[in-house]
Amino acid sequence: MISACCWCQKPLQLVDQHWWCPTQACAERQFDSALYLRHSETKQIEGYLYVPTPKQVEFDTCPAKYVLYGGAAGPGKSHAARWSLYRRACRIPQFESLLLRRTVPELEGTHLLRMEQEAASVGATFTKSDRMIKWPNGSFIRCGHMEDAAAVQKYLSTDYDVIVTDEGSTFEPQPLFELATRARSSKPQVIAAGGARFWVVSNPGGPASSQLLDFFIDHTPNFEDFPVELARDYTPAEWVYIPGQLEDNPYMDPAYERNLALTSKWRYEQLRHGNWRVFMGQFFSTFNERRHVKDLGVLGEGVRWFRSLDWGFNQPGCWGLWAILPDGRLYKRADRKFSGESVQDNIIALKRWIVDVIGDSRIAYNVGDPSIYIKTGNVGASHRMLGQSIGETFGLNGISILRGENDRYSGWQRLQDLLRDAPDGDPWLIFHPSCKYSIRSV
Repeated sequence: MISACCWCQKPLQLVDQHWWCPTQACAERQFDSALYLRHSETKQIEGYLYVPTPKQVEFDTCPAKYVLYGGAAGPGKSHAARWSLYRRACRIPQFESLLLRRTVPELEGTHLLRMEQEAASVGATFTKSDRMIKWPNGSFIRCGHMEDAAAVQKYLSTDYDVIVTDEGSTFEPQPLFELATRARSSKPQVIAAGGARFWVVSNPGGPASSQLLDFFIDHTPNFEDFPVELARDYTPAEWVYIPGQLEDNPYMDPAYERNLALTSKWRYEQLRHGNWRVFMGQFFSTFNERRHVKDLGVLGEGVRWFRSLDWGFNQPGCWGLWAILPDGRLYKRADRKFSGESVQDNIIALKRWIVDVIGDSRIAYNVGDPSIYIKTGNVGASHRMLGQSIGETFGLNGISILRGENDRYSGWQRLQDLLRDAPDGDPWLIFHPSCKYSIRSV
């Protein structure tokens, strides 16, 4: 396995036990995030303690406050997180950081063991009983765990310049995201360096995986589960995902990849390919983002478009835009998730959405859950029309909707069939990458 630079794609080269990109500009970026020893008088570099790989530099220098560095096993995520903290602690006086694992044994077998070995080389003192490493300039890294409520509450009572949750997907979602609120700093040097940080370094596969996927990768948090202020303040650019692959790490034992093949199929997808969309017990287990999610570009002649509707007012509803391709495949081109909209507002937004997506409004037909034709007389505070169903209201506004089949068992089987391969080896059903709500649901 050859590790290449993520910037210029050239193979990394081993020089004095450290891997460097042969391109000077890339090597200079590695140098800026490295830790090294200088001669006290000549100031010449005497040796390197840590030289990050280009992908580790991407993580270390990412300007976003919230960063998920993860995916596949083996790219050196934990190592990069610890040494990034060392570098900041050496250069910023009074730098205060928190490094967490889910359990004490996990903490002792990784970071505490390494810190005890590395402390002297970075000019620090390690105190095992306190689970801390300290520098003469007042900086420290406190290590902790999330095994019980008391431990969690202790961390929530203090602010830190950087908080790192190692294998963060294994944490419970609520305390994990609450921890993010404690990454705050008023120190001028921390602010000058970009401000406080909340880092999650992790493989997929734990209780928090779904929310990490929503916040960092898809940028589609389920706002219904959070205070209304989140929908107002959430900025996708502040939540950055840096995917890590085994190929990023030239230090890795070549046998490591072979050993991963001893895991289950779904766990192999998580650890080898960093797939955040597979998990144990997954119902549609044949779904594979690398195969079922593609942008087919502009579609040519012979395509038939239709829309599907699952109505929702208090709970989210969703319109789907579908293309039936000439070879019989289904291509879900777009989702439109909504909630709290009257039928009239929904229709206005729907017409605008279709034109924005495909530049045309010609749709062969619409199909919806037959429940939209039930005359409840109450379909939302802004739409109360006694004696008229939701489906009829759509029809009166120029959008006729066919009654769909809502037998869940036959629907599930139909979807299983569509996820399988056609004779040419490609799936019968393909999702456009923008269909994040559908992809997440599957």
